[in-house]
Amino acid sequence: MSVGIPDVGQTALLLERRLVEIASVGMDNQTSAEVAQLVADAPKLTLAGLIACGRALHAAAAVCYARGDDDAEILHDLAQQLIGRAFDQVALAEEPVPAEAVRH
Repeated sequence: MSVGIPDVGQTALLLERRLVEIASVGMDNQTSAEVAQLVADAPKLTLAGLIACGRALHAAAAVCYARGDDDAEILHDLAQQLIGRAFDQVALAEEPVPAEAVRH
């Protein structure tokens, strides 16, 4: 890993770990606000960011579900929104044109 270049995968895993740790004891108001802001900023995220954040929210939802916490359903819905946006980005992406293809 080059110095000065952030590792998106490592950042995603840290986010997932943090959310799971917080979810394991119960979501607080600050974390809930951060999650809401994350979802509000979703249009600014890259495909990798959408997938990573969706995965982190999904993991936190699973922990909340195991605890019987009401936040599980909300977190799961938010995770599905982010993952759905990622699928939309892939589905709506322009298909690459082979170098030898000629457009008329």
